Amino acid sequence: MSALKVSEVTATPEFNIFYFAELNGSTRIEQSLMESLEKYWNQWLPHLKAYKLEKPAGGKGTDFLLLYLEKEVEDAVEEIWQETPTEGLAHHNLAITLIMSAAQSLLPELEEGKCAPLPKPGEAVLDTFKSLGLEWNQEGTVNRQYAVFTPHPYSGGCEVCYLEEHCPKSKLRK
Repeated sequence: MSALKVSEVTATPEFNIFYFAELNGSTRIEQSLMESLEKYWNQWLPHLKAYKLEKPAGGKGTDFLLLYLEKEVEDAVEEIWQETPTEGLAHHNLAITLIMSAAQSLLPELEEGKCAPLPKPGEAVLDTFKSLGLEWNQEGTVNRQYAVFTPHPYSGGCEVCYLEEHCPKSKLRK
């Protein structure tokens, strides 16, 4: 097994009000909520981590992108949720919008509505997760609520996805 080369990449997420509104189930957004969303978007940007995981030169396999929001974002969403569930849900959806916008900035295919398939990580990826303080769960998640782990460059949707059996968007499930 060869170690993966891990390098930070710069994601450039942009707030997409239409994406957020669809995710949030909103047809209109109150001014006070917009101000809160802007405040938290700016506070959470420094907690966005983005990495490219590259196979060794001449190695077999795939390169990957790993993006996640640090635990501080999860804690902030939970705190807001405890104060008012409606605001909590909106800020949960803001965190999703942030992580997906960041992923879209690095994989333009995602902007076209394509999924970010979740591959099953091999031993080298699991070791990389550990080195970054992340843990892989057998359900197909890492221990960060807002995260994207996907092949780079884009290499397909359902056919390469670990969650294909259980995904409501699956195009392959019978």
